[in-house]
Amino acid sequence: MLSQAIVRGGPGPLERTAVELEHIRRLALFRRHREQHWRRRLRESDLLLDLIEQCRLRGYKLVPAQVWVAVVRFVGAVDRQLRDDLGINRQPDHVSEVLFAAQAELLSVALRERAQRRVAPIIPLFGDGAASSAAG
Repeated sequence: MLSQAIVRGGPGPLERTAVELEHIRRLALFRRHREQHWRRRLRESDLLLDLIEQCRLRGYKLVPAQVWVAVVRFVGAVDRQLRDDLGINRQPDHVSEVLFAAQAELLSVALRERAQRRVAPIIPLFGDGAASSAAG
């Protein structure tokens, strides 16, 4: 088998198919990792919103420092403009509005990425290789 590949001057159809399948598997793994990243960020924002709602229920006028630090870090990672909008106002209503805007940004990015996806390419099994080997 190896000698045939050397004589033909390139990989055979099985080898090309294996390489193409490996390439597609790696792309799918990369996409899956990015999707999990956005989902994880959305879960984090939900948790922060729950904490801010608890602040409202307990009658806090300002978000506690630990929650505030997490919110600033989260919003800054999503969008710098939103972090500027957040400013130094630690009132729960303002903070939750900015977090909702950050969630909207995350969802729009996820939708754009999903729209950019394309259908997986069809791999012709022995189709291209048979035509090229018959011609050659």
